[in-house]
Amino acid sequence: MPVYEYEAKLMNGTVKKGKMEAVDEFAVRNSIRSSNMFPVKVKAEGKSNIDFSMLQSVTLKDISIFCRQFSYILIAGMPMLRAIDVIQNQTENKKLKSCLAEVYEDVQKGKDLSSSMKKHSTFPDMLINMVAVGEASGTLDTIMNRVSEYYEREYEIQRKVKQALTYPVLIAVFAFIIVNFLVIFVLPQMLGSMMSDVKVLPLPTRVVIGLSKFMGKYWPYILVAIVTTVIMIRMRTKSTKSLKLDQLKLKLPVFGKINLKVVTSKFARTFGMLLGSGLPIIQSIEVSASVVGNHYIEALLLNSIEDLKKGRSLGDSLEEKKLFPPMLTQMIKIGEETGNLDDVLGKTAEFYDGEVQAATSQMTTMIEPLVIIVLAVVVGFIILAIILPMFQMYDNMG
Repeated sequence: MPVYEYEAKLMNGTVKKGKMEAVDEFAVRNSIRSSNMFPVKVKAEGKSNIDFSMLQSVTLKDISIFCRQFSYILIAGMPMLRAIDVIQNQTENKKLKSCLAEVYEDVQKGKDLSSSMKKHSTFPDMLINMVAVGEASGTLDTIMNRVSEYYEREYEIQRKVKQALTYPVLIAVFAFIIVNFLVIFVLPQMLGSMMSDVKVLPLPTRVVIGLSKFMGKYWPYILVAIVTTVIMIRMRTKSTKSLKLDQLKLKLPVFGKINLKVVTSKFARTFGMLLGSGLPIIQSIEVSASVVGNHYIEALLLNSIEDLKKGRSLGDSLEEKKLFPPMLTQMIKIGEETGNLDDVLGKTAEFYDGEVQAATSQMTTMIEPLVIIVLAVVVGFIILAIILPMFQMYDNMG
C-alpha cells in the first residue's frame, strides 16, 4: 500500500506530523479523525503538492446526486455529521470529495453546514442559502430533496440543449477541417504547374491559390490565434460582468429567443422554489438573480428590489422593465394576488422548459441544412476554381 505523509492538529492545537500506510488519502483522513485529531494536510510520499484532480469540474449532475443522497440519508434518521462522512467516502468526483472532507472537519468543530459550505466555490450560492433555510427551520431533509429535484431539471435542460447543438457543431468543425485540408494540401497538387503563372488564371482560381498559399504558410499561427482568441473571450466573459454583451445575447436572431426562454425558465423555477422554502422575497430575488446566467437581467432584477422597498409589486416592476415575456409577468401578478406565487412560478417554469426544448429542436432543424448549404457553396467554389483553368486550357488548344 502507498505511504502518505500527514499533518494533523491535536485537541490542544498542537500540530503532529507523521506517515501512514493506507489505501488512499481519504482512508488516512478517516484514520486521523478516529484518533481525535483534525487532518490539515495529506499527500502521498514523494509526490508533488499539485493535485490535478482539483482541476476537475463539479457539474450540476454531481450537485444533484449529492443533494439527493444527503436528503435520503437524513430522512433515514442518520445524524448530519455521519451523513456527510458517508457521502464523502462514496463520491466519485475528487474535487467534491475533497470539499466534503473539509466541510466534515468544520462541522465536527461545531460550525453550521451552510457556513462550512460557503468557504468553497464548488457549492452554488443557491444551495448554500437553501441549506441555511433548512438548518434554521429544521427541515433540512425536505429542503435537500427539493433542491436535488431543482438541479436534476437544470441538468436535464442543459443536457438537451447541448445534445441538440452537438450534431450541427460537429458538422461545422468537420467541414472546416476538410476544406482547409483541400486548400492547403490537395489543391496545390491538382493545379500543379498552373500555380507558377497566376495572372492568366480565372479569378476564382486566383482567389483559391492565394488562400492556399497563405494558409499553407501561416496555418500554425492562424490556429494559435484562433485558440488564443477563444480562451481570452471566455476568460473575459467569466471575469467581467459585461451588461451590453449579455443584453446583445437576448437580441440575437433565433439564439436570442432561446436564451431568453432559458433564463425565464431558470428564474421562475429558482424564485418559486426559494419562496416555497420560506426564504424572504428580497433574498429570493437576490439569489435568483445570481443564478440566471445573464448579467443584464441580473442587474435589472436587483434594481426591482428597490421598487419592492418602495411598496410596488414585483409583477408591476418587472412588467415596466420589459424584462421577461408578458406571460411570466402576468403569472407573477396572479400569484401575488392569490398568495400562491411559488406554485404559479413552478407551473410557469414547466411551460418554459417545454418552450426551450421545442425552440432548440427547431433551431437544430434550421442549422443543419444551413451548414450543408454553406459547405456545398465552399466546395463548389473550390471545384469551380479547379475546372475553369482546364476549360481555359482546352479553349487555347482549340
